[in-house]
Amino acid sequence: MIEAKWTINNARFSPNGHWIAFASNETGKMEIYVVPYPLSSSKWQVSNGGGKEPVWGRDGKELFFISPGGKIMATPVTTTDHFDAGTPVALFETHRRQPISSQDVFSYDVSKDGQRFLIADKSNESDAAPLSVYQNWTRELE
Repeated sequence: MIEAKWTINNARFSPNGHWIAFASNETGKMEIYVVPYPLSSSKWQVSNGGGKEPVWGRDGKELFFISPGGKIMATPVTTTDHFDAGTPVALFETHRRQPISSQDVFSYDVSKDGQRFLIADKSNESDAAPLSVYQNWTRELE
């Protein structure tokens, strides 16, 4: 078993269940790593300038994460009988909202085809519509 003396965040299994991606601060800043499952001493660093919130593409051929500047990054990966990661590429910049609690660990997700993203975005309060709360709405259905 790997004994960690650093923080590990946002661990997620690959679609085939043989790999775990996570963020760790073992170098002094958060970076994205992948380890095999079951665990061994092997480990690969995927990000090279910082990263958090790793999310696997549904086909296991891409690993997405967020750079320190808020960009969604995509890295091509091989997850068959061995692990290999290509060079991360910036897809687009986000303006994600701040986490609400310690349980609020992922601010985005990726569609099955890896082409669309759902992101918990910051709203510009001056442009935001007012929040409406409806109570006893079932009475309106009668």
